[in-house]
Amino acid sequence: MTEGPDATRFGELVRLHTQGRHFLDREEERRLLEDGVTRYRLRLEEARGIVRAAAAEGDMSLEHEVNASAVQLLKTMADRRQRIARRDFDKVVAFYRARAGRNLTPTDAQRRVKRLMEESDLKPARSGRILRTRRWYRQIAE
Repeated sequence: MTEGPDATRFGELVRLHTQGRHFLDREEERRLLEDGVTRYRLRLEEARGIVRAAAAEGDMSLEHEVNASAVQLLKTMADRRQRIARRDFDKVVAFYRARAGRNLTPTDAQRRVKRLMEESDLKPARSGRILRTRRWYRQIAE
């Protein structure tokens, strides 16, 4: 694949936009890809490759990649009834924050992991010493 002037200019735009960042969420990635396709006349695969290369170069995580890793981790930690224990949920939240470069607050990371659990049809396990409830999970704001 030969890199033309449009691809070079788009690459510079992506590097400028992602400079000093550790996490690129879906909306920002979509905006960059739209710019690459519309303004710089690149194919979607080319634009996506340039964004991924810039992310790898800048040691930055892309939200969809972090989500995929977190879902796999959740599925690995689930019991045979597809339930996630609170302790395991907290581990996945810590993993998510570490991959996102700690730019996310713990509350935001909990919300994102909860959404991933719901999208993957995983359920919270009961937790507690005396009264075993799912209250810990319900308290995570949507």
